[in-house]
Amino acid sequence: MNSLIGFSGFVGGTLLKQASFGDLYRSTNISEIEGKSFDLVVCAGAPAQKWIANREPEADRQKIEALITHLKTIQCKTFVLISTVDVFKSPIGVDEDTPVDESGLHAYGLHRRLLETFVESHFPNHLIVRLPGLVGPGLRKNVIFDFLNDNNLQAIDSRGVFQFYPMINLWYDIQTALDAGLKLVHLTAQAVSVADISQKGFGKPFTNTLANAAATYDMQTKHAQLFGGTGRYQYSARETVQAVRAYAQSEPLKAVSGAQA
Repeated sequence: MNSLIGFSGFVGGTLLKQASFGDLYRSTNISEIEGKSFDLVVCAGAPAQKWIANREPEADRQKIEALITHLKTIQCKTFVLISTVDVFKSPIGVDEDTPVDESGLHAYGLHRRLLETFVESHFPNHLIVRLPGLVGPGLRKNVIFDFLNDNNLQAIDSRGVFQFYPMINLWYDIQTALDAGLKLVHLTAQAVSVADISQKGFGKPFTNTLANAAATYDMQTKHAQLFGGTGRYQYSARETVQAVRAYAQSEPLKAVSGAQA
């Protein structure tokens, strides 16, 4: 039997559209997983709101440690953890061989690294999937959501450089990684500027400069060719822009406010 942890979040909800899972868990029923055995467990259960984790670090740590406590009781043949580029303090030019420096790392990254190291040590047959920014049906946060909804654009720096993984491919890419016997994979896309996301993805020029230095991400992979990609990324900037266009042209406008990435 297969199990999905975090089924109500964006990543978990995406996986539900792409694969079948017998047992579904989230924070409200995770205690029910204790003592069970599975063929496959996919865990997308770590809270994804980076700004909340960094604002309330102790509460975030407690959530991660509680999740680990539940996971210690289960058995499974294969455990897949959905993790994040934010385990890197400086996410530029990093690949699967880059060591994670935990010193001075913000709470969000540090606590998700804690979850990674638990999975590495506890489940012999595991796959850790690190993701950058995301784009796909149902997205409810980050600058792509904000551009769609004209949400808080004055707080966005057009000089920022981000990576957006096309979520429609997630389960298929996980299968490719499992079939290849990988223990760790960066599923990533060539970086694009915020200005280009607005211009090429939404057809709107956007220029806005904030006082602080703009964020820059460049998570790379050693395994691009395995997934049909070239160079250091599974997906090109062109493929990212196409995913943004598909989102922009098909996603309904939301009545809720966007959260910070």
